[in-house]
Amino acid sequence: MIAPQPDVDLDALQERIRERAAGIHAQTAELARDLAVYDDHNGWCGKGMRDCADWVTCNLGFNPQNAKALMVAAQAARELPEVGEAFSAGELSVDKVRLLAPVVAPDDQTGWIRMAVESSSAEVARRCREARSAERVGPERDRAHRAQRRLHTWYDEENFFRISGALPPDEGAMIQIAIDSAGRRLDTLRSDHHLVDLDPADDPIHARKADALVLLCTEAVLGEPRADRASSPPVQMVVHVDYDVLTGANPAGRGHIEDGPALSTPTLRRLGCDSTVKTLIERDGVPIAVGREKPAVPPAMKLKVRSRDGICVYPGCPRPAARCEAHHIHHWAGGGPTELWNLAALCKGHHTRHHDGEFDIHRTPEGDLRFVGRDGKEVGRVTGGHWKRPRSRAGP
Repeated sequence: MIAPQPDVDLDALQERIRERAAGIHAQTAELARDLAVYDDHNGWCGKGMRDCADWVTCNLGFNPQNAKALMVAAQAARELPEVGEAFSAGELSVDKVRLLAPVVAPDDQTGWIRMAVESSSAEVARRCREARSAERVGPERDRAHRAQRRLHTWYDEENFFRISGALPPDEGAMIQIAIDSAGRRLDTLRSDHHLVDLDPADDPIHARKADALVLLCTEAVLGEPRADRASSPPVQMVVHVDYDVLTGANPAGRGHIEDGPALSTPTLRRLGCDSTVKTLIERDGVPIAVGREKPAVPPAMKLKVRSRDGICVYPGCPRPAARCEAHHIHHWAGGGPTELWNLAALCKGHHTRHHDGEFDIHRTPEGDLRFVGRDGKEVGRVTGGHWKRPRSRAGP
């Protein structure tokens, strides 16, 4: 039996909730100001991070989207003083400040602030979208659209596969046409065969679009291969590399792509971690061996690494392990084995930064990983004991 709830003054409760929310907005504004100063002084640099939003994700418990929104709001509050004051007073949330940032001019803040205070976030988003659509269209806008094109996919907390992206208008229209066409083919198929949806959708219109997109992708994967595909040899990258570069004995040694540009030592060592390349090993420019054309990490081993780690092991990085590279903690050129306990999933960005020297990865005696920035300070660690070195194996 549910105990009776005491009478509640809902009006008073509502007012208290509003006051608490305003306090949270004001505190968030203070946090944003501090982060802007931290960003100015590049406090996040040298730790393997791409920007201050990465640092926020790693250290403050925000997800990547909210971290980026917070940094956008921090910059907007500085460039738009009146917006910043309303933010600090608790009148505007970080979401509204983020929406206002790209459309409000320094000499046109008052009207926008009044509208934002009196409107829901959805209404603010609509007004801002209309304002941006009214901007002058021209070559500069087209170039900006191309530069900002993107597509993100991920699995959320409920195991839904999420898709988020942005494309120039003409390319977006092409995708819309393809989805509409696939939707009509689905309608015809269901009608001709009298098919009934066994799982009726809560939102049939948007479910139809989702089904159409799945159909397009399924056809792309399972459709007829191109006639010339079987006869076309796979693209092969040949890398010339000095033996002492791979071993670390001569960090200034040479390496380059065949008929292509020179490669940095960190890039050569990263390629050695997890890639399928044919290496022509040289000493003082004279070939001494040809490496076998095979993956540095066998597919079965890479699958085990990805399954175990789940995501990039760099602290705070959310990138799925399926899109990560297998990194040798003790580099193979220095005698590190290609075994599960010596491999960790690193996304390409953090893999590159590690080999660039922005951070080191140390294995603890317990088999955990410590990430240490170039300043010697610990960035974070990953526990679980998965990387414990067997007693029979020497090395770091």
